[in-house]
Amino acid sequence: MEAQLVLVFDTGNGTQEAKVFTEQPLGLQFPSKMPIIVHRIREGSQAERIDVQLGWQLVKIGDELVQAMTFKDANRVFRESIAPLPKRMVVRRAPVDAVSVAQLSDRIGSIGSARVVSYLQQFGFAAQSAYVWQEDVKQPQVRLWLDGHRRYGVDRPHTWYVLLGKIIASDASSTAQWQVERRLSHIRALMHDRVKEDLSNEYNSYFESSHFAYHGGPKGTTARISAWLAALSKAINVKAVSPFLVASVLNFLEAPSREQTAEQTSESKPITPLQKQTAGQTLESEPIAPLHEQAARQTLEESEAIHAGSVNATGIKQHEEEEDE
Repeated sequence: MEAQLVLVFDTGNGTQEAKVFTEQPLGLQFPSKMPIIVHRIREGSQAERIDVQLGWQLVKIGDELVQAMTFKDANRVFRESIAPLPKRMVVRRAPVDAVSVAQLSDRIGSIGSARVVSYLQQFGFAAQSAYVWQEDVKQPQVRLWLDGHRRYGVDRPHTWYVLLGKIIASDASSTAQWQVERRLSHIRALMHDRVKEDLSNEYNSYFESSHFAYHGGPKGTTARISAWLAALSKAINVKAVSPFLVASVLNFLEAPSREQTAEQTSESKPITPLQKQTAGQTLESEPIAPLHEQAARQTLEESEAIHAGSVNATGIKQHEEEEDE
């Protein structure tokens, strides 16, 4: 029998609901404080599929009652309880020592034109050359989106955006899903600028209503990046961009190959991150960060009700994003 985890919630109307989770990530995010209230549910997640609701209070993790626990104890119990569940998403840790574009570029490397065809094959794509797709071949579908942002660093914290990717096999037999973190300057220089160069005069045809984020990361940056990623996904799926550009994008996002995804799913082992991440305490359903002793203000922004500001309808905290680049 596969591992499963039962979480019991107080719905706020005098009743309790027990929900059974069978895989990681659960798709739930909570503030780092007691009581533990669901304040965000990841789109398309297991939590959404089994109808967990915003505002529900977690009262029981397996057989453990939560109300009398400290947050630290609840966090420990929560993580221990989800550990046996199989993982369905590869989580890449933020390379926090690669703050600049040059540093990240050196770390992830590049895909030369001679390697494009073989590199793309590991994801299921079929290309004749670095700039020509194979005709009459159904390609995998790509979906890229943004899942908020968080800040790292003590003396001079930087904003890192949490990017999610999904590659659906051409015959829908498998799906690779992963998470990676990048700064706005990384996304601009190593993805946005390369897309503009690849599409050249055709760029506005695909991004006319999805303009990229402004420099400096002002309020609204998250929404702009989200819309831009959706437009890029469409351009990739209709083969408007070259195989070389797709290889560059997947390399920049550290997309897992089909073999890596299969290993992750069958063995439930995390893919080795590029760099150990430094973050504060957080209670969430995916292994985004180990527990360190830095302040909680440095954790994933949408999973922490710590920063000043209001929570919008999706449960994501909105605030000015400063010193992004």
